[in-house]
Amino acid sequence: MITDRISLNVALKYLDQFEQNEGKVVDILFTYRSNVSSVIKTSPVFVDLDVIRAFIENYTPLTLFKDSDCSPLLLFDLRKFTVIKNDTNKNLVYCNGPDFITKSDNINLFSMESFNRDYEKDMIEIRDGFNDVFLHEYILIQLEYITCGYIELHTEISMKNLKKLYNKYKD
Repeated sequence: MITDRISLNVALKYLDQFEQNEGKVVDILFTYRSNVSSVIKTSPVFVDLDVIRAFIENYTPLTLFKDSDCSPLLLFDLRKFTVIKNDTNKNLVYCNGPDFITKSDNINLFSMESFNRDYEKDMIEIRDGFNDVFLHEYILIQLEYITCGYIELHTEISMKNLKKLYNKYKD
C-alpha cells in the first residue's frame, strides 16, 4: 500500500492536469507489478479520474509506515488513456517506449510534452525507489507462512528511502 498509492497518485495528478487542459480523460489503463514477482499484469480499465480516486482511497489508503514490511509492494505504470475532446472519443494517448504519444490532431503538442516530461520525471524517482526495495529473503516463500514483523523482509536503508518517497507523493 505504499508504492501502489504513490504511483497511482502521481498518475492521477498528471492526468488531472491533462484533463483540465485538453478534455475529459476516460478509459485509463495501467500495468502493475509486485516486488516479489517479475510478472507484469494489466489493471481493469478505470472509467475516469473519479474511479481512480475512489480506488486509491478504498484499496491504497493512507497507512502508518510501521507495517509496510508486511506485504508485497505494487507499482502501477500508466499505459494509455482516451480524451473526449471536440465531440469525439477517438483521442487515444498511449505509452510508446519511454514517452506517451497520440495520433490525434485534437491533442495539443504542449500538453503532450508537459505530460511526458513531468509524469516521467516523478515516475523515474518512484521506480528507482521501488526497484531498490528487494526482498531480504533468506527463507523462500516466507510471506506465505511467517508472521508479519517476525523477520525483516526488506533492507532498512531501502525502506528509509521508500518512506521519503511515500511522504513526498502520498497525497
